[in-house]
Amino acid sequence: MLSVIIVEYHSIEEIRKCVDSLRMHISVPSEIIVSSNSCYDEQQKMNIGTFADNVKWIFNERNGGFAYAMNEGLKRAQGEYLAIMNSDCVFESDIDELISFMADHPEIGAIAPLMHDNEGNIQDTARPYVTLPRFVWRQTRRLIGRKTSVLNHDMDYTKVQTVDWIIGAFIMVSRKAYQATEGLDERFFMYAEDLDWCTRIRQQGFEVVYYPKATVAYKGTRRARSNKKYAKIFIKSHIAYWRKFGFFYGYPKRKELGFEV
Repeated sequence: MLSVIIVEYHSIEEIRKCVDSLRMHISVPSEIIVSSNSCYDEQQKMNIGTFADNVKWIFNERNGGFAYAMNEGLKRAQGEYLAIMNSDCVFESDIDELISFMADHPEIGAIAPLMHDNEGNIQDTARPYVTLPRFVWRQTRRLIGRKTSVLNHDMDYTKVQTVDWIIGAFIMVSRKAYQATEGLDERFFMYAEDLDWCTRIRQQGFEVVYYPKATVAYKGTRRARSNKKYAKIFIKSHIAYWRKFGFFYGYPKRKELGFEV
C-alpha cells in the first residue's frame, strides 16, 4: 500500500490538481492524506473536508512548518511506502513504477522522480551535499546567472543513480527507512529538512536514488530569494544542518550502485 502525504497551506486549488493527477497515476492500493497548516475555522474545515472523496484531511492546530505538517500525516499513514509531496506537484507518469523499483532494490530508502517546469526545463531536485563553500557558490551562481534551477554539470539527469539528497517536493520512502529515522526533524521549520532527512536515511544504511523514468511537473517558488523573512529561515535552517553534520565535511558517503532499467 502507498500513502501520499501533501502539505496544504492556503492552496486548495493546487490540492485539487495534485489529487487529480495522483488518482490518474496510482493503480496500487493507496491513501491520500492532506495535512493542513492553514488554521481554518470550523465552517471552513467542514466545507474543505468534503471537496474530494477518499482524501483524509488533518487540520493542524498551528502552522508548525513543513516538517511538522508532514510528520502529522506520516504518523497516520498506513502504507508500506510513504510519499511526501508538495501541493504544486502534478504527476505525469505512473507512481507504481517507483514502488516496483524500490521493491526490487530493498537497499533504497528514498527515491524521487525527474521534475521539470511547464516549459520542460529540468529542475535541480537531485543535489550534492550542501557544504558551506558549495552553498556560497550555488547562491552566487543563481544570482549572477539569474537562474531558478542550478544543474550539476557532472550529472546525467537521464540516468537512474544514487544521489546525496533529493528535495522535499516529492520523496518516497520505505516504511523501514521512515521508522529508522522517525520522520523529519521538526526543528527545521522550513528548508533543509529534506537534506537532513536524506542524510539520516543514509546514516541508517539505506540509499537515496534519483529515478528519472518517472516525471513530475513542478517549479519551486524560490521565496527565499525574494522575501527577507524566508531568506532568514533559509539561512538559519542550513546553519542548523551544518551544526549537526559539519560545515565542510562529515556527511555519510553514498554508494555508487549500478541499476539496470
